Formats: sequence, structure tokens, C-alpha cells
Amino acid sequence: MPKEIAPIIEEIVKRINEHGRRIRILEERGRAVEMRIIGLEENILNLKDNIREEFAKINEKLSELERRIMKIENELEKINKEFSKVARKTELEEVKHLLSLFNPLTSRFVTREEVKRIIEEKLERI
Repeated sequence: MPKEIAPIIEEIVKRINEHGRRIRILEERGRAVEMRIIGLEENILNLKDNIREEFAKINEKLSELERRIMKIENELEKINKEFSKVARKTELEEVKHLLSLFNPLTSRFVTREEVKRIIEEKLERI
């Protein structure tokens, strides 16, 4: 039996060695996959942190824009209030016309003596 058992034992040892080699290969692959997963997790965490920072920056910019828009709206309200107090073009033209009527350089005014003389002349004609 020892001669018959030796080839069987050799075959069993050979298969055990082959299975051990396969297990080591699988373990190495498992470690490699685990390392890749760890690397991916780290990348995801870094991306998550970067995204949080970017969102914080965006929120800060939006808040600043909101403040600026509110300031602009307030200024526009003030301008509208002041604009309602400003004279319109037609009003300015009326004032211009009145000034031109009373301008002593362009208008001709009569003196009291001239008015008296004109009235006397008219009365004499009647």
C-alpha cells in the first residue's frame, strides 16, 4: 500500500499547493481591490469637501449679490422720489417763455409818461 498511497499523497499535496497558490492570488486581488476602494473613498471624501467649500462660496456670493440688489433698489426708490420733485420739460418751457416775455432786453416796456401820453392822445381823438 505504501506504493499505492505515495502517488495519491503526491497528487493531494500537488492539489493542496495549487489551491494554496490560487488562494494567495485571490488574496492579492482582494487586497488590490480593497486598496482601490480605499482610494476611491478618499477621492469621494475629498470631492465632497471641495463641493461643500464651493457651495459655501456660492452662498456667500449670492448673499453679497442680494445685499447689493437691495442697495440698488433702495437707491432707485430715492431717485424716483427725487425725480418726482424735478420739473418736467413742459414746465421748464413755460418758465422759459415767461422769462422771455419779461426780459427787458428783448421786450419793449412803456413808461408811465408814455402810457399817459397814449391815453391823452386817444382821449383827444374821441
